[in-house]
Amino acid sequence: MEIIKVNHPRESYMLYVTPGDRVEIHTHNRSGELVSLKVFRVGDEAEYDSYNLRYIAPIKSITAKNVIFDMSDKCQRGDTKRLKMDQFAWRNHDFDLEAVRAQNAEISRYI
Repeated sequence: MEIIKVNHPRESYMLYVTPGDRVEIHTHNRSGELVSLKVFRVGDEAEYDSYNLRYIAPIKSITAKNVIFDMSDKCQRGDTKRLKMDQFAWRNHDFDLEAVRAQNAEISRYI
């Protein structure tokens, strides 16, 4: 298991990475209190990018330093997309699949 600490201005993340299996994102506020915990496993959907919409794809693989997304169903060059752990934590610490789908459906009506 790898343990990675990521600091951001408003909060920090402790990532517990089990390569090939899962990533746990423990979000702490500025005073150090745990405010949320998210667990992602191979096969789960997560956010890999955003612009007007939040783009999601299934996790294909988890390494000690990266989360690799399966892009075979997307209109993008290559079969995978790779995010470093700090980027993955920042994008997914508060991930809610149903909320993302609802938000994307609403925004799609206007763009």
